[in-house]
This record gives sequence, C-alpha cells and structure tokens, in this order.
Amino acid sequence: MEQEKEKGFHPIYILAACYVASVYLFPVIPYWGSKINTNKGYDFGGWLLVLPLILDIISLIVVIFGKNLIGRTRLLNCAILIKYSLIPLFMIGGFCVVAALLLTFTPVVIMIFAGPMMAVTLSVLGWIVMLGSVPYSLAYIIKSYKQGIHGKAISVIAGIFQFFFAVDVISIMVLALKEKKCAKVTIAIIVLLILAVLAAGIGLIWAIAKAVLA
Repeated sequence: MEQEKEKGFHPIYILAACYVASVYLFPVIPYWGSKINTNKGYDFGGWLLVLPLILDIISLIVVIFGKNLIGRTRLLNCAILIKYSLIPLFMIGGFCVVAALLLTFTPVVIMIFAGPMMAVTLSVLGWIVMLGSVPYSLAYIIKSYKQGIHGKAISVIAGIFQFFFAVDVISIMVLALKEKKCAKVTIAIIVLLILAVLAAGIGLIWAIAKAVLA
C-alpha cells in the first residue's frame, strides 16, 4: 500500500520547512546581511534576500525529477506544511494591503500615489511567496488525479486556484478533507480562521461605531 510506504519522515519535509523559515526570516535578512557584509567584505546578504526564491526553484526541480520517488501523501503534506504555516503571514500582509489602500484617502497628497504602490508591491511579494507551495500542490493534484483519488473537474479547479490568494489554501483544505489527510489540523485551522474573521468583523464594527458616535 502506498499509504504504508509514505508513513514516517522524508527528507523533502526539510526542504518545505526551510522554505517556510526563509520566508519568516526575510524581514531580518537585510540586518543580518549587513553584519555579514561588514565582517566578511562580500555581499552575502544579497544572496540571503533571494533565498526563498532559490528554495522555490529547488523545490520545483526536486518535484519534477523525483516525481516517481515522492508519493502523493508526502506532496500533500509539504503543501499543507507551507500553506498552513504561512496563513498568519498572509493575514498580516492582507491587513497591510488594506491599510495601504486606505491611506489613499488621507489628506496627504503623496499618499494618493504611495498607497496603491505599496499595496501592489506587497501583493506581488505575497504572490511570489505563495508560489513556494505550488510545486508540491500541483504535483499532488496531478498525481492524485492519475491515481483516481480526485475527479477531473475538481483537480482542474484546484490546480487553477493554486495561483490565487486564499482559494489556494481553501482548495487544499477541501482536497485534504476529501482524502481524510490531516483532518484534525485542517478543521482546527478552519475554526481559528472563522474566529479570526469574526473578531476582525466585530473590531471593525466597533471602530466604525466609535467614529460615528464620537
């Protein structure tokens, strides 16, 4: 059974975990890079800045050339590891994009141009980060379709969704629950997201009410 063969640790999990770590460390990389450059005299920090992209390319190469050695469950686990781990980052990023767009309506003239520019920049960076899980998720979708786990329609839709914010995570959640993989973690994430949305909605209503009644 493939499920039996895929139980336990696999080195590809390290690659997926390293990608997540590189993304979260990205904000502090310029500081570390400047320290290294000062001490060593070469631009090591520049390489650190593109580390997530390098790991993304490595993941793509590993998935392509190791497609017959990596089972669909491990591919799904890697996709889940990256997507679920980056949910907090994308929630913060989404808030920053909304805040940047709201700055457009401030009396400061320069923000009319700076706000949308900041929003576009953050969206592009977020999209590039999102691509880190695409090699694993697409490989899983293709392999699961060929093995008859998922139908053609849901596989095509899920494959397209991998390139769009939010629905990429939702589609993987649906496929994971359908295959009964990581069900408890997926349900827990869904509950936390619902609570987060409710809290954000209540906070927004409270802020609007406070502004109106002030």
